[in-house]
Amino acid sequence: MILLRARSSLKKQELLQLAERRGALLLNPQKLNSVEELLLSEKLAEDSIREKRNIARKKEKEFLLWLSAAKDISSALEKYSFRIPEDFFFVCFSGKKGELKKDFRLEEKPAALRKRATPLEVERISLSRIKK
Repeated sequence: MILLRARSSLKKQELLQLAERRGALLLNPQKLNSVEELLLSEKLAEDSIREKRNIARKKEKEFLLWLSAAKDISSALEKYSFRIPEDFFFVCFSGKKGELKKDFRLEEKPAALRKRATPLEVERISLSRIKK
């Protein structure tokens, strides 16, 4: 997983179109708290795809569903999508970091994420698909 906080000189719509073609996510940095949350979401997405119990067809969207603890992509995107090209988290599961930075015109910023998630953050992600 390629993860970095960034800004881009591209316009929001250009970034969204490019992200869709390249299988990347552009996330709101205020919604992300820890590296552990991201790694757990990645692992759960991979497991659900491997076990054929995924909701989304694309890995990046399945990852977003786990991260957001949502059951539909539109609400996950509504909650977690980036707002402005000057500050977002870039997440991609394929490609080379240098190429992606060039294509998206990314300038890295300090990530400011904790290493560890809180117990409630882990619980929100890991229990999000248990039926009540």
